Amino acid sequence: MKKLLLLAIAVTIPAMAQAAISVDQTTDSERLIRSGYSKQTADIVNVGKARATGQEYYTDDEKAFKKQNKFVRFWRKLYVYADPAAEDYSYYHHSTDTSPSYSDL
Repeated sequence: MKKLLLLAIAVTIPAMAQAAISVDQTTDSERLIRSGYSKQTADIVNVGKARATGQEYYTDDEKAFKKQNKFVRFWRKLYVYADPAAEDYSYYHHSTDTSPSYSDL
């Protein structure tokens, strides 16, 4: 009986050691998308990780928007101003100041 218990413990310990995964593996963008989360959720996780380490993170859409010429950016900003449901790429990079100001209007 003791030998069987010792054998069972000897078999399960290596299997449990291999099952552990790190935080970097659980917050990897590709792993999140494979697990059924959206690209938007993966971007939010990456922004959170970048803020925690003091780095800037820009999504692919933001990078493409920054590469556009001034004329295209102007019309895009005008369109976003007119349509409140349009994405203006400020969701991730906004000031989190809790005191009210004129820009809140």
